[in-house]
Amino acid sequence: MQEPYVVASWPSVPVEIVRAAGFRAVIARGAPDPTPAADAHLEPGIFPSRLRHLVEDALLGRLSDAVRIVLPRTSDADYKCFLYLREFVRRGVATALAPIVLFDLLQSRGADVLAYDVARTRALLDELSSASGRMPSADDLRKEITRANAARAAARRLVGLRCTVPRVAGTDVFPLLASFWEMEPDRYVEMASDAASRIAARPPLTGPRVLLTGAPVDGQTLHEAIESHGAVVVAEVGPWGSGAAGDDVRIDDDPVAALADKYRADSIGARTPVDSLRRWTESTLDEVDAVVVSLPPDDAVFGWDYPALRDVLKARRIPHVCLCGDPHQTPTPADHAALDSMVSAASTLPEARRG
Repeated sequence: MQEPYVVASWPSVPVEIVRAAGFRAVIARGAPDPTPAADAHLEPGIFPSRLRHLVEDALLGRLSDAVRIVLPRTSDADYKCFLYLREFVRRGVATALAPIVLFDLLQSRGADVLAYDVARTRALLDELSSASGRMPSADDLRKEITRANAARAAARRLVGLRCTVPRVAGTDVFPLLASFWEMEPDRYVEMASDAASRIAARPPLTGPRVLLTGAPVDGQTLHEAIESHGAVVVAEVGPWGSGAAGDDVRIDDDPVAALADKYRADSIGARTPVDSLRRWTESTLDEVDAVVVSLPPDDAVFGWDYPALRDVLKARRIPHVCLCGDPHQTPTPADHAALDSMVSAASTLPEARRG
């Protein structure tokens, strides 16, 4: 019998709550495959691949076994997807679909934001508990937080093996980090710890170290393209790679408030405060030799910050490339030529800069 699962459109839905309610978390991901059913209803250039595939699966009945479909208000596209799915149900276009839930977690720092986020997180807990028929206790939530924190620690060990002197290619480690969101925490600790022990024994990699930033990627196609030119992707902005673990969730008297605060502060996406992303990016630049900026056609946020990033990179003499295609599709010959030129430029940097 298939384990009951909850689908989320972005990993800013607390997986600890999903698990405490008795469900498995499944997070929508993009893919290079076509989405003809979704394309018949969704405008081009607005919805990223992960949402187009979520809608494709919804329209074709592939999500009929899901307990709930949760769309966090992570971006305008996620909110529009929530509205589209509700309209598909209303019009009878999607006839076999689980109840659709909006998780309105805010990421601003207003005085009333934390209280609002705690209320919305508690409402999500109530919604999922009503679906499972059991309300997790505070101790149940603390247990899931403890298990997830152990998985976060294991993921951070993998991240550490990419820093300064990398011992693992981004293509290899990205899937391991991304598995944090869906794999059972105990199994993840075992898998990640075993991988980290094996990776730690490897000799260092010698290619130029690359940061992948811009719109967060949820697949490794760009990693493969960059590393095919002899570079090593050592960090990427977003919740799938370097940011998968983040900081631990605190364990205190109100685990719901602790989860709300963690996901408000740590969830990286289109509505993350720009100064937070800038601080993270600039803190990473000391550890890299080049930067690739992904600005796909559906991006309506990250491109606005590119001029400021470009100026910082120019001032620090860090070569960079902008890639403007779908990150799940193979880059064009022109993209590969630009990557090759960037890697060549990065390879001439003084050894002192490369640690």
